[in-house]
Amino acid sequence: MAKEKKQGEFSFKSTGVTYEEVTGGGVVRLNLEGTASGFGTVMGTMSLFGDAPGAQSGQSSWVGEAYLDNGDVVQGTGAGFFERSGKHKWRVRSVVRTSTGAVLLSDGVVSLDGRSYKGKLTDWK
Repeated sequence: MAKEKKQGEFSFKSTGVTYEEVTGGGVVRLNLEGTASGFGTVMGTMSLFGDAPGAQSGQSSWVGEAYLDNGDVVQGTGAGFFERSGKHKWRVRSVVRTSTGAVLLSDGVVSLDGRSYKGKLTDWK
């Protein structure tokens, strides 16, 4: 069984949101940028898929890049789930795989207030 290891934090701000109708529901795409422990500056897009208008939960995905202080670029993709967790807040839990082979658990909250996405990253070994 895999074990959790080192933990860090991330803090992103939304730079834009798009909404799209798709077969079986809709998708909200959040363009995000900010910082993450051990990854420097990060930019990416989180997508939240609902099976009906106003869905309270559903699947999520992440595609992004981290720009490390040493000049390297690390790509990451992830998949998980979201659920409403309060007034204009959504908890998002995902597994993210990076181009370095690392696997991370991501647990955060998207908040309308401040247009933010903040949470914790845990190495999954």
